[in-house]
Amino acid sequence: MISRSILIKAASDDEERLLISKAADRAEKAIKTFTPEFTVFMDPYKAHAIYDLFRYEKDISMMLYGGCNDAERLKIGFFPEYTQPDVGLFPISAVGISYNSSFSRELTHRDFLGSVLGLGITREKIGDIMPEKGGAVMFADSDIAEYIAANLERVGRTKVRAEILEGFEPKPIPEREKKLTAASLRLDAVLSAAFNISRSRTSELIKGEKAFINWKKETSVSHTVSEGDVITLRGHGRIRLDEVVKTTKKDRILLRLIIYK
Repeated sequence: MISRSILIKAASDDEERLLISKAADRAEKAIKTFTPEFTVFMDPYKAHAIYDLFRYEKDISMMLYGGCNDAERLKIGFFPEYTQPDVGLFPISAVGISYNSSFSRELTHRDFLGSVLGLGITREKIGDIMPEKGGAVMFADSDIAEYIAANLERVGRTKVRAEILEGFEPKPIPEREKKLTAASLRLDAVLSAAFNISRSRTSELIKGEKAFINWKKETSVSHTVSEGDVITLRGHGRIRLDEVVKTTKKDRILLRLIIYK
């Protein structure tokens, strides 16, 4: 394997250095024991960054997965030689949480996460949380999923019921294609056009740390976006720049976007 010190030098902060070191431990164990090994849940930016550091290792295969194909928080699976990467091997369980919405306000992602962390569970054990009417689905490490199901009785002041969802398959995130023109490929221009909000308001949101490119926070309004970039504007939605089609006669740029609802 690549030297651990070389891998760690690629880290951007202390948290990433620790995650890389732990990932290296998992990779080395997979190679030595010929058994698949898995990291903790990570935010998508760090998961992809660390995945890229290990992707040229010859003794292992890797896979990113978070419980469903559209998951944001991900684990990296390290699979030794002669072992085919398989999402079914990831130690991830879906926990269904339900409540009577007639007697409660609508519970949010923050409500569910806060209550689970209140059970003494660390964030790295929890993947995506998908709120829905009258409940939520939460992906969690399989080794603590039963604990959550047995002990999560309230979210805030609302009484809830939690259970393991065997064979859970979430609905895919709806998406649609949209063509539009933007003044330029600057981040503020693209987001302004995509979400039909003013450039000034878009700039405020970007500077207020509400914008993410490929899940990495971006606070520069003039950052140039590229084809393939996934761009999130919190409170408004997510898009993918599918294609820069052409420059129009009025010097505007025609873009094809994928809009995630």
